[in-house]
Amino acid sequence: MSWLSDILIHANDWLKPYSLQLSVAFVATLLVIYGDAINKAVRIFVRPYPFLVRITTFVVLCTLGYGALTVWGSGQINKLVHQLPSALFAPVVVGAFIVLGILAERFHKKS
Repeated sequence: MSWLSDILIHANDWLKPYSLQLSVAFVATLLVIYGDAINKAVRIFVRPYPFLVRITTFVVLCTLGYGALTVWGSGQINKLVHQLPSALFAPVVVGAFIVLGILAERFHKKS
């Protein structure tokens, strides 16, 4: 069993310095998966408004909305993963990206 703990220790040592980048990648992947659905919902909501209002809404959504969500969300995820016990850090990170892959596969099959 010590070989498993050695693998986890090395994986944690390798991944831990990149936790902020991993958090940003996680949030960005979620936005890629669900961004189109968000844009469609906003498009339906702003359809009756004049062209300038629609354009302004999408500029604000894409710059401030998605940007703020990426910055805030990645910070929150980074805090969350730093609270994990060391032995769980690498498996949770890898598992989270596997779950994201499954979500992406299933969500885009529906579309």
